[in-house]
Amino acid sequence: MKKMRIIIGMFMALSITVMMGCVEEFEANITDIPTEGLVVEGDIISDSTVVFQLSKTLPLGISGENEDLFDNFQDVDAEVCVKGSDGTLWQAQWWGRGKYRVEIGTLKPDVAYHLEIQYNGDTYQSEPQRPLKTRGIEKMAFRQPDLNGPVTISLDTEEGEAGGADYYLWFFEEDWEVRAHFQTLYLYEPEFKRIVEYAYPPVAQGWCYNSTDQIILGTTESNTKNQMVGKTIRTIENNDHRLSCLYSIRVQQRNLTRQEYEYYQVRNKMTNEMGGLFTPQPSELPTNITCSDPSRKVIGYVGCNMGVAHYQLYIPEEEVFYLDTYRCMTGEEPAGSNQDKYMAGFQVWDVMGSDVFWSKNRCVDVRKMHADPTGRPKWWPNPYLYYPETPDYVGF
Repeated sequence: MKKMRIIIGMFMALSITVMMGCVEEFEANITDIPTEGLVVEGDIISDSTVVFQLSKTLPLGISGENEDLFDNFQDVDAEVCVKGSDGTLWQAQWWGRGKYRVEIGTLKPDVAYHLEIQYNGDTYQSEPQRPLKTRGIEKMAFRQPDLNGPVTISLDTEEGEAGGADYYLWFFEEDWEVRAHFQTLYLYEPEFKRIVEYAYPPVAQGWCYNSTDQIILGTTESNTKNQMVGKTIRTIENNDHRLSCLYSIRVQQRNLTRQEYEYYQVRNKMTNEMGGLFTPQPSELPTNITCSDPSRKVIGYVGCNMGVAHYQLYIPEEEVFYLDTYRCMTGEEPAGSNQDKYMAGFQVWDVMGSDVFWSKNRCVDVRKMHADPTGRPKWWPNPYLYYPETPDYVGF
């Protein structure tokens, strides 16, 4: 038997993310390292551009010369296409590092579609499925019952057929605007050791973006009515700067088959409990993908839908209670040169004659909140507060 060091935890190429929690090394006797498997992510969606991500599983035990597997687990050179039982074929284009982009046309309700992959001499194929219709989102709402508590965002789906059961998956993207406490016309440039004056506050307003990898599931199985009502999608603490000015959440909803729903349930369990010795192994994940070589392992589940439902909700600052716990003051900077103050985490917020006033970086510069001063989405309701202009050198 081969003795090697392994790290407790599960290394999987799901959602293109390697998650590492609290790890502990120990010596173990390994008789068999699992062979490489193929991971497939992506769904067949009518009238859309979809990207299928292909990657390779990583063995639980990696040591020495095998550590380069981390670097190339997404290097999958394959031929990918989507086929219909009526002879329809959409060929995928390689998009870099295991990504394959497909322009899918209009799906027909009475035609079964599947994904086909040619890789390393083997053929991988998802189970042919007729496209599933996705119900719409009837409404979204937010509430903050306790001013000292979080803001909860929820939705209601459209009602389905009586006596039936629906299965849902949700993803969301969020954008939010932030503004600096001190809207300064000045910035200290450490490279040139000088203060620059602008005709407008250059870093007083900015935008943040986040696309979640979280998989949110729901079913109406136990409901008296075939409808999801008040399904929580997002919870935001009242001291989160997402709520400080204007926040937007864009939700995507897709209906699932029961089998696909069960796949995502197990996958969520693996993600939430990753790192334990008793978590489900990748081989326990249900899949609707088969390989021409039965000994090959496949992870993934390819869904097929007539479309995806969308809904956008805005939360303005004045409609919630935002608790700003970050203290912005002046006069806290250390003694020393301008460079010393900057290196200590401070930035200029005002200049009066020969006097320079400083405050903490985050109070002056929205980039310290990971915001982009030029990143305003085209659809954003609030305009730019200022017009960009060329800075003038002040000379301190």
